[in-house]
Amino acid sequence: MSFPTTLWTTIRRAGEADPGALERFALRYRAPVLEYLRRRGYRQHDAEDICQDVFVRVLRQGVLQKADRERGRFRSLLLTITLRTLQDRARKRSEQPDSGLVDALSHDRSGPVRDDEFDETWALSLAERAMTLLRQQGSTYYPVLVDHLSGTKVDRNKLWIARSKLINLIRREVALTCATPEDLEDELLHLSSYLRPKAARDGQNSE
Repeated sequence: MSFPTTLWTTIRRAGEADPGALERFALRYRAPVLEYLRRRGYRQHDAEDICQDVFVRVLRQGVLQKADRERGRFRSLLLTITLRTLQDRARKRSEQPDSGLVDALSHDRSGPVRDDEFDETWALSLAERAMTLLRQQGSTYYPVLVDHLSGTKVDRNKLWIARSKLINLIRREVALTCATPEDLEDELLHLSSYLRPKAARDGQNSE
């Protein structure tokens, strides 16, 4: 498949302080960051404040200008910025950063930062955007997926087609942040585990 450059063009323009690009950038990435913070136990008001600090740091420190699709996942870059924002917040408040945060940042120099909670919120955000796109397209398969997710029995053939369409949209969303076909397949393999039912993931992890 061809690799769209829309997102990376948006990132570059956002780094150049294009107001429209900044808004699109924030709209795309605010939700997974905010949800990640809530999962870490921050109250809504605190999570909102920290989320704002994350994006202020991104813009003020010129991270977007330096972002390069050839140098790793943008997901990992945004996670690193979020973790460092939390670490600095703990320092300012004379708090001890939690061990998970410290462990993640300790691997920053040796490879991409990893955090299962962040990756899960990222994957679910991709799926939500894909569902939104399917609805906006007026696809007759959107209600099939909605019914299936709500527990309503649906035609298996229609469900198979609906899932295929959703997967294709998710692939396109992931491709926006990948530079090569190899990167795309690696990213899809990594994120796909977070889109499985939790019971299936837990069973796999226990093996």
